[in-house]
Amino acid sequence: MTPEGEKELDKIRKVRGYTLPLHEVMAEIDPQFLKRYGDFASYVLFGPTEGRHLDLKTRFLVLVGVTTARGSDREGIESAAIRAKQIGASWAEVREASFMAALPCGMPAFEAACRVFQDLE
Repeated sequence: MTPEGEKELDKIRKVRGYTLPLHEVMAEIDPQFLKRYGDFASYVLFGPTEGRHLDLKTRFLVLVGVTTARGSDREGIESAAIRAKQIGASWAEVREASFMAALPCGMPAFEAACRVFQDLE
């Protein structure tokens, strides 16, 4: 991996506290793309609250619901739930945010998320 790719991975780890496998691949393939993607995603998730309509906790609760709706992304559900908890969400709020995906996406999506939550709790 190039030094530029490593630098971008380090930036993401500093902001988010983790990287995902897709970050590693992008760092290898196109560090400049990772830089742009990483900057955008970091702003959307962790950017300043001033001028934003959702506070940080609410953003991560929304992310819990969205990752639940996707259904196949255990790592995404887990990281969103962990971050929401770290920011101050209760397990009840995390589960309710996930449950919101059940109506449009079906109970299997919520059931899969519940398994993730059981493992985390």
